[in-house]
Amino acid sequence: MAPNSRIELARRRARTAKATLGALTALVFGVAFVGAKTHAPGHAKGKATPLGAPPSFERAVRTNALQSGQIAPPASPPVVSSATS
Repeated sequence: MAPNSRIELARRRARTAKATLGALTALVFGVAFVGAKTHAPGHAKGKATPLGAPPSFERAVRTNALQSGQIAPPASPPVVSSATS
């Protein structure tokens, strides 16, 4: 057989194609993995801060609550009584 037969050249092209496809697949997977880690919506990217009202709002509520008559206590429901027979 000749050293560079058609079959041998075809096998070499197939090996090169397989290696190229494998490298390209690994590259695409790596880029997708890094992109998913970077842009994941559930991923905490910074330090979490506690939720709360702004200090100006808390100050206004505290001031108004201390003024008499501003915040009335809740009205109690009427006392239930049953009729006697």
